[in-house]
Amino acid sequence: MTMSKLGRRIPPNFEHVSRFPLMSFIADPTSSLFIPPYPRERSLGLPWWWKQHDQGNIGQCIGFGCSAMTSITNRMQRYSNTGQWVTYRYAGPWLYQQAQLIDPWVDTPPAEGTDVNSAAKILRDQGHRRVQSGIARPVMIEHGISAYRWAQNHDEIRAALWANLAVAVGVSWYNSFFAPYEKDGELWIDIPPGNKVAGGHCVALYRMSDRRQAFRLMNSWGASYPPVWIGYDTVDRLIAEDGEVLVVTDR
Repeated sequence: MTMSKLGRRIPPNFEHVSRFPLMSFIADPTSSLFIPPYPRERSLGLPWWWKQHDQGNIGQCIGFGCSAMTSITNRMQRYSNTGQWVTYRYAGPWLYQQAQLIDPWVDTPPAEGTDVNSAAKILRDQGHRRVQSGIARPVMIEHGISAYRWAQNHDEIRAALWANLAVAVGVSWYNSFFAPYEKDGELWIDIPPGNKVAGGHCVALYRMSDRRQAFRLMNSWGASYPPVWIGYDTVDRLIAEDGEVLVVTDR
């Protein structure tokens, strides 16, 4: 498997998570989000271009992971509103570069890495650049998001996916994650005892399986790293270890 750059930085504080938790949104009686009863299965589908979704040897994972989340979510929302399947592709490098300009670190750019919260602010305040025929189009606010919250456990992520909302997760990336293993004909990642953190990374979750007790993630390392399963318990651990889980609550 690939050993591509990582690039997610841990925010200096988590005020954004504590101020805007997804659970307060779910608890609102007017909200369309709810934690679905067990057992449930839901897949939002992979975009056709996932094999070309490759950040290369630059730590741009925040831009790529959040762009994948936006693409999958916008596709599902378009279908819900119009009955039309339209697959969106967005400029991950642009989102990464813009996030660096507003993130909390004075050394970025040129140093690599940023955080999910900074990318979320760009999507909210500026929108995104859609890629069509290989060309990144001008920034359009309607391709961004209007509001977002932060999930803090696997059940809240299940609520998002059940509502057709892909999520972007910025988490610690363990060495074992570089080499998914096969179980029952499927690829999985987990954290064996004694495994060490290699850095921070950002990926998109697009599928939930209560039968497997796992989420399916889309990485940003192209065809060299196909979608893998990651257990609910592992995701909960990663969230507890300074993870950020971005959920769009209003496009």
